[in-house]
Amino acid sequence: MASAIEPVLQGNPRAVDVAAIESELSSLWRSAAEDPALKNAVMRACALTLIIYVESEESAQEVGELIADVTRQNPCRAIVMIVEPDADSEGLEAWISAHCHLPTAGEKQVCSEQVTLRARGEAVGNLSSVVLPLTVSGLPVHFWWRAGRFSPPPYFHQILRITSHVIIDSARFPNPPFDLEELRAWIDQSPGAPVVTDLNWARLTPWRSLIAQCFDPPERRSYLSRLTEVRVEFEKESPRVTTQRTQGLLLAGWLASRLNWDFLSHDSLKGTEGDAYIFKAEGRTLEVQLVPQEFKGAGSGVCYSIELWADGLSPAVFSFERGADGKAVQTRATVPGAQPIGRTVRLEVLSEVEILNDELKLGRRDHVYEETLRMVARMTAGRRK
Repeated sequence: MASAIEPVLQGNPRAVDVAAIESELSSLWRSAAEDPALKNAVMRACALTLIIYVESEESAQEVGELIADVTRQNPCRAIVMIVEPDADSEGLEAWISAHCHLPTAGEKQVCSEQVTLRARGEAVGNLSSVVLPLTVSGLPVHFWWRAGRFSPPPYFHQILRITSHVIIDSARFPNPPFDLEELRAWIDQSPGAPVVTDLNWARLTPWRSLIAQCFDPPERRSYLSRLTEVRVEFEKESPRVTTQRTQGLLLAGWLASRLNWDFLSHDSLKGTEGDAYIFKAEGRTLEVQLVPQEFKGAGSGVCYSIELWADGLSPAVFSFERGADGKAVQTRATVPGAQPIGRTVRLEVLSEVEILNDELKLGRRDHVYEETLRMVARMTAGRRK
């Protein structure tokens, strides 16, 4: 005979009374321990609380599938908040479910629990009074903002006060210049704010590493102080998908902040939909071009062509171009007095869950990212809508 609670242990939600969530969870695990119909005994595991903010039931369903994979590496209590302040009706509903994995045949299932809350209308203001008691005492609290613009409303302030780590994804920002500035302002203006990490910034890590490695040889380092032009081409996207445009801004801000460039001005590139950012460093001016291009191929989500020109008595060019499969980059260094050097590097292209799992394990403050955001804010001042 099949177990009555097995569907819940397989991730299928069961509606419960909002006032009785904790007791319903206790009953679930008690029944799991006593149910003889279960094929494998269960072991409840929890190393952290993961609070997830979404804006629709569809997004909540996507998140539920992702959490099943997250808990393989990061067993946790997941609290999914579906927040609909503009809904026609008002109400607060709750469901519980579990995600179980069998590490080795014959062993106990390792299970994590999920609470899903749906708040509509004015009921959104009561979320903190429900969420706070559900966080697991003594364990870190991570807040995953899986939505667009990071703009936490006042009724989230109490939740954020007990949060140690906020995870955002700037690929979801609808207006990158404005939204990156809003994020920068929130970090700088919130004393004691939690650590903030960005999944989209993590996607850029392989590219930043390749650029840095290109200048590791001592004979190339002098070219960093002679750069005069940088061109970043990225895949043209729809207004709702801004992954690569945001990455282009972050990459430009990273170079400028690391190399101590002073931002001077911005202009639109004639004949393109791109932008040109002018900087000054050590008496010379530099131009960084961010240019959208039509590109057909796999691997959407990373800038696909980067070129750096160093001028002077001995000009040089350094280029990085993504292959059509999105998993390889062709690098090339052309410097005076030497044969051009090129190589093909395989990229580690991680999924959303893989990046999230890494961020949950690390959760360290990234000062380089914060300095990059401040530079991007200077670059985009006056262009935010």
